Amino acid sequence: MAITNGINIGCSNVAGAGGIKNILIRSYATGDEVTFVNSAAAHEISSIVDTVGSTATWYNFEFKNELPSLTVTAAKENGSTSYECSLSFMMPEMTSSKAAAIQDMMDTCMMAIAIGNNGKNYVLGVSQKYMNEATAGLIRNQTFASMTGAEGVSGAAYNDDNGWTVTLGCKQWEALRTYASPGVIALYTNAGVGTGTSTTT
Repeated sequence: MAITNGINIGCSNVAGAGGIKNILIRSYATGDEVTFVNSAAAHEISSIVDTVGSTATWYNFEFKNELPSLTVTAAKENGSTSYECSLSFMMPEMTSSKAAAIQDMMDTCMMAIAIGNNGKNYVLGVSQKYMNEATAGLIRNQTFASMTGAEGVSGAAYNDDNGWTVTLGCKQWEALRTYASPGVIALYTNAGVGTGTSTTT
């Protein structure tokens, strides 16, 4: 693969806000359909839907503002470049419902979308390179995200934080993709229990 484009930096890039404003998580379902976009100017996902469906359901995980962090670290070894992706967020107050959510995440294969304050939608745990594919679009992905750590703290002083910090991680063989048009993320489409659900098309 050859370099075909450079990168321009404009005022909006420099002045853009950092941080994460929404985190969506779901378990992989057999036969999820993912559409990848690859071009000289785009490295994206334009659709994630359930098998034979028109949408996919995601669960909203809310957090304490200005604490979530998404990091991507690339390393090359023996000709192959891997990307270690990590997403951490802090859920205030250690409660039974939060502990139950953490238990659910312990042994499931996940994908996640971290929506930045800059309006970009970063997708973790969905990679086209080196994935297993049953038929066109139907994936058996082994670069899924998993819960790599969780820490609960009670705090000591009255104004200390009390809550759970959860870290999701995945190892991919390509750079992190963004979720982009024509795909749509509809937030809080169902009030439901807790924070309810969101959908992607």
